[in-house]
Amino acid sequence: MRPRFAGAQPDPPRGAAMPSAPSDAPVRRMLALPGIRVSGLRWSPPDDAASSERRLVILHGVMGNALAWDGVGRRLARDGWTVDALDLPGHGQTRWTDARGALLPDQEAVGVEPYELRRVGEVVARAMRALPPAERRRDARANDPPIDDTAARLPVVLGHSWGAGVALAAIDAGAPAAHLVLLDPPFLTPEQGAEMATSFGAELRPGLDLEQARALVRESGADDATVEAAAHAMVETSPLAAQAVARSGPWDPLALMAAWRAAHADLPVDVIAGDPAAGGLIPPPVLGLLRATLGPSRVHELPGLGHSPYREDRERFLQVLRGILG
Repeated sequence: MRPRFAGAQPDPPRGAAMPSAPSDAPVRRMLALPGIRVSGLRWSPPDDAASSERRLVILHGVMGNALAWDGVGRRLARDGWTVDALDLPGHGQTRWTDARGALLPDQEAVGVEPYELRRVGEVVARAMRALPPAERRRDARANDPPIDDTAARLPVVLGHSWGAGVALAAIDAGAPAAHLVLLDPPFLTPEQGAEMATSFGAELRPGLDLEQARALVRESGADDATVEAAAHAMVETSPLAAQAVARSGPWDPLALMAAWRAAHADLPVDVIAGDPAAGGLIPPPVLGLLRATLGPSRVHELPGLGHSPYREDRERFLQVLRGILG
């Protein structure tokens, strides 16, 4: 039995020649943790960037992966940011392992419990602590000031959709963070969560290989980057992880943010909200509660854009994000 989810592609042979990549292409990293191998992509600033000390960690949503953030990662790296996007458990190339660190023959044998939000947050917290610091520019001189280790340990954390909840759980579990940005976190009733989990399950194509999945996505007219990320999501996402949406339960925004203000009073939190009329998952009454709790300047709306504005209009999304990042 293959060690991945049905339809996923095997690892390349050790020592196999890899195709050349553009200079701004990300580097894939594997973090070996107890019980899991967490995969992620890192985009590093070019040698002539103004700074290589600022760090951003991106946590995707259900049916997402690190690849989906390639356009954002490349752009922010040019701005001087070191960007890490993790494949969350059950997604991308992250895989469950046994006590010896070997991939489990049947990835679905772990059951649904490891995808409970708190437990995923614990995995992400461990992964974030294991991430290497931002790399110094290759043209740095010996007398240049050293990278601020404190800044290197405390990245900005951006969580999208389910990844927003994971970000909250990860910080509760001790993940390092200087600033939290929640991108259209899903404030759902249990019924809405179950409906969303069903829709995600319908998008999975476990019987396809990657090339077949690419062909299927191309029929939608998507660009090459979207085709690649969506095809990998189709064949690599665990059906059990897709069910995690229904298990997350309803979010009580007032109680959630009140608890956060008490437990993390010094942590800045910003929310980027999609338009509910275009598919955003933050209802207007919740937006009002978020403004009252976080402050009006901490809630940023994107009229006309839905749940995934980083894909729908990357330029508008980056304009808002850059304004938050400073």
